[in-house]
Amino acid sequence: MIWPEPVSPQEADERPHSRARGESLVALLLAAFALLAAFFGSCVALGVLPFNSGAWVVGEEVALRGALAYLLSAFVHFIAAVGLWSHRRWAHWLALFLLAFGLLPAVPEISAAVADLRIAGIAMWGALIVLRTAALYLLMNPN
Repeated sequence: MIWPEPVSPQEADERPHSRARGESLVALLLAAFALLAAFFGSCVALGVLPFNSGAWVVGEEVALRGALAYLLSAFVHFIAAVGLWSHRRWAHWLALFLLAFGLLPAVPEISAAVADLRIAGIAMWGALIVLRTAALYLLMNPN
């Protein structure tokens, strides 16, 4: 049987703080997604931008539903960000769901960007995948 390594009192004190820092960073990321979704939702509602202009923020399926879907996505991301900032357990699970669900539309989009050799698309979708994956790692890391 493998025994866990003993943890010094100093390390034990740092672990909850590092977890809180990770959740705070994820909360900031979710707040940024909420602001972007609200911006694109407002622009779509005013007729300034087409429906799919913010698909990279909320996903293609949500973007095609219109301005209300953007605003609903912004609201849910904002609620998750506020909940994470105040260290609510339900917000942790909501953030995990939102981040994992946000990875789904990125996979076919980056595949299409690589196939067409669109450098901007590769950079944008790749950055979103890296950000969401890093945020998932921060939320799932027990340290």
